[in-house]
Amino acid sequence: MPSLFDKRLLIFSGKGGAGKSTVAAAAAVAAARRGKRVLIVEIGEPERIPSLFGTAKAGYAGAPIYTSRTPGVPSIWSMCLTAREALHEFALRSLKFEVISAAVFENRVMRYFTAAAPGLDELVIMGKIETLQREALVSSKAPPFDVMVFDAPSTGHGLAFFQVPRMAMSMAGVGPLHAKAARMWNLLADPARTALNIVALPEDMSVNESIDLQAAADELGLPRGKVVVNAVYPDVLHGDPGAADALRRMRERLMRSPSATHPVDAPARVARAALDRAIAAVALHGAQEEMIAKLAAALPQERIILPYLFPPHAAPDTIEALADAFAEF
Repeated sequence: MPSLFDKRLLIFSGKGGAGKSTVAAAAAVAAARRGKRVLIVEIGEPERIPSLFGTAKAGYAGAPIYTSRTPGVPSIWSMCLTAREALHEFALRSLKFEVISAAVFENRVMRYFTAAAPGLDELVIMGKIETLQREALVSSKAPPFDVMVFDAPSTGHGLAFFQVPRMAMSMAGVGPLHAKAARMWNLLADPARTALNIVALPEDMSVNESIDLQAAADELGLPRGKVVVNAVYPDVLHGDPGAADALRRMRERLMRSPSATHPVDAPARVARAALDRAIAAVALHGAQEEMIAKLAAALPQERIILPYLFPPHAAPDTIEALADAFAEF
């Protein structure tokens, strides 16, 4: 089976707050460990990806943000795309001269029009992504890469983002705009080059939204990737079904003992707190397992399970640890 990292565009989307940017960064590190040159693309502000690696902002021009401790692993680059800068670059490429493009696209009337035009921001950013993909193969102008990791918008905005090229194709009919939009859509819809990976937390709302996202993506025609379940608590009982009952019986016996309510009996209080925490951890893991099973029933594609990493963890160390979970994919 082809590896996930044999594709050139890995899209990561999901419910807001599911750790999408962290997962995208971990996938980038995993790809770099395989010898791939990786470019991470995020859109809008504030810029998040470089801070996960403990480096300065990369901006629209892009910059290297990660160098592995392991010799021979390629550096990772990052770019933060904004619609305004992408539109300015498009204008400059089209009109060739800075003065002319500024006169056309920076005047007050044109700024009002571009701000009001529905889908224009998404279209110019998607155009920049497609241009980067094309130029990486034939030109030295853009950062060379084998894999682009796209930290895409969350569910609702993400779907709107991916629909824009098809909308532009239907509106333009024929001509240069149709041709540009067609190239964007062909990249998004090509299963040999692209995969939409859904990031979810093992929680009810996140799982339901992930199922809805996949259904909408299938209807749109986006190629399926992996389902990444983030922040999964460990099984502290190692699969022993009787251990949970044993913990509860221990707590009941402790509560019946005279020392349980004695104000100065510190060992009893510590033991009760430890048992309470263990019982809560077991219950949380069980609830998460139910959510993962629900996700697996609705979305049968391969799942990548990422552990919840307890603090203290520096952000780069967290990314390195989570990248291990991508090793077999």
